[in-house]
Amino acid sequence: MPDSSQNEESEIAEANKRELSAEEDPLAAKEVDKEERESLWYAEPNTLRFYGSVRIHYRDTAAGAVWGDGSSRVGVESHWQIFPKRWIFAGAEVGFNVLDRVDQLIDPSSASKEGRSDIFERLAYIGYDGPNLIARYGKNWSTYYKVASFTDRFQGTGGDASGTFNAGTDGGATGTGRADKVLQTRWFIDFFPDSWNIKPFNLNIQVQHGEPIPDIENAYYGTAYGISAILNTKNGYTFGVAYNNANVHDKSSPIISNAGIDGDAEALILGTRWYSDKWYLGLIGSRLENHETTDKNVYFDGYGWEFYGQYNLHGRWWMTGGYNSLHPDEDQQQAGQYKLDYGLIGLRYTFDEFRRMIYFNARIDDGRSSDGETVGNIYTIGIRWDMEKIFKRSPLKNL
Repeated sequence: MPDSSQNEESEIAEANKRELSAEEDPLAAKEVDKEERESLWYAEPNTLRFYGSVRIHYRDTAAGAVWGDGSSRVGVESHWQIFPKRWIFAGAEVGFNVLDRVDQLIDPSSASKEGRSDIFERLAYIGYDGPNLIARYGKNWSTYYKVASFTDRFQGTGGDASGTFNAGTDGGATGTGRADKVLQTRWFIDFFPDSWNIKPFNLNIQVQHGEPIPDIENAYYGTAYGISAILNTKNGYTFGVAYNNANVHDKSSPIISNAGIDGDAEALILGTRWYSDKWYLGLIGSRLENHETTDKNVYFDGYGWEFYGQYNLHGRWWMTGGYNSLHPDEDQQQAGQYKLDYGLIGLRYTFDEFRRMIYFNARIDDGRSSDGETVGNIYTIGIRWDMEKIFKRSPLKNL
């Protein structure tokens, strides 16, 4: 008869599998393998993986009811062994806004965003994978997102107060979201005694240069860098810290200062999460300077925090809840009355971990525009349906 410790390990293993299915980064599974130091990883076949995710939602907003693509995407990624325990990999992912466009054509007054491409690049990268190191180049999930992802778990909303997708972008230029033209290294350092119950320490560093400053014409960042450190225990507890700095050369330029920028774009985040087979809790706090913007594209400094939680009610039914808050500092007069402040409560029915689900979210919003106008509540019904096809081939034999 299995003892309590064996049951706990089994429950954590199931929870790890479930939470991995919620990750946005398609390479997250490889990093988990390194953390676990699984011997089978070294004998894994070469793989070519095609995947897609249909994410459709219907929203009732203050501006009207809209249909939309909630980050629908298709992608491909592959791993090929070049030497024993040494791999190269590559991948690409594109997203779709087709439903947003259709809704806009049917109802020109709808709340669908304008100015976005129907099909757009989400990821495009190449890299090297060794026993203790992963190196990547291209458009990829940032080192900052390694911590911000602790609370970016809602479907179709949330994740606003961390500064990940700053200034209405995907965080590519500044380097906190899906970073553009970025060089990353991710180390896994195993120096803790087994008795401490701690997984290998994860240190992530990235560098990019010359990306455009969002919402300012003909203005560019200099060198931008990011760093994050993650500590995971084997019982589901995680602590992380991340920092991102995008250098602004000519801070005294009128076009820069008029946009509210008075220094480098800086984002600091502290995060923690803890989960089991029945529940998940995540909390982050952020300090953002010259990084986020108001609804009028004016930059400001402020503090933010996010909370996300979920609980298994019964079988495949899960309740979700959370809060997002981002307030400009008191001396940030250029921000006007802007504030981001909303709570979320939701219900989801899952078919395959969190890869396939039907969900409902109610966003109770107390936020304001810079002119003091209320944002209004948003009610969302949606579906997420992930699919994949994997082709495998035997790797080189280990020496």
